[in-house]
Amino acid sequence: MTAPHDQLFFTRLARIHRLYAKALSKRLAPHGVNPGYLEILHSLWTRDNVTQKQLHSTLDIEQATLSNTLTRMERDELLERTRNSKDRRVTQILLTHKGHSLQNVVNSAIENLQSIVNTGLTINDRRYFNRILTQMTEHIEDDLDDTTLLLIDEIQD
Repeated sequence: MTAPHDQLFFTRLARIHRLYAKALSKRLAPHGVNPGYLEILHSLWTRDNVTQKQLHSTLDIEQATLSNTLTRMERDELLERTRNSKDRRVTQILLTHKGHSLQNVVNSAIENLQSIVNTGLTINDRRYFNRILTQMTEHIEDDLDDTTLLLIDEIQD
């Protein structure tokens, strides 16, 4: 049986995630940016004019989610998709001027929220917390990569 403090940990982790996303959304909404766009924007700010397949390989997003998000980003005029002139079957994804111009705004919003989140925390607190999150993430990734599945209904001596 799961201990109550373990359930509380999951609840608290989910709550901070929701609050962080809500606070970030509040900062980005006036600029027409959805927090769901950020991972894609950061990737395109690093390397623009890529295919959807190339973009997908750099992200931790399901293909269907990526496709839907790109459609919304195109609607919001943050990017455009154009056919490759040499191979019409290939579609290139390019940031628009608006998409490029949002980089400083987005980074400022993230930095502002991060300074609020870090209020009262020492550099050692932040480093320790990041190390713990990294270890927990690795443990979950290892668990997901584990091909063995063991189901035990009950163990008796």
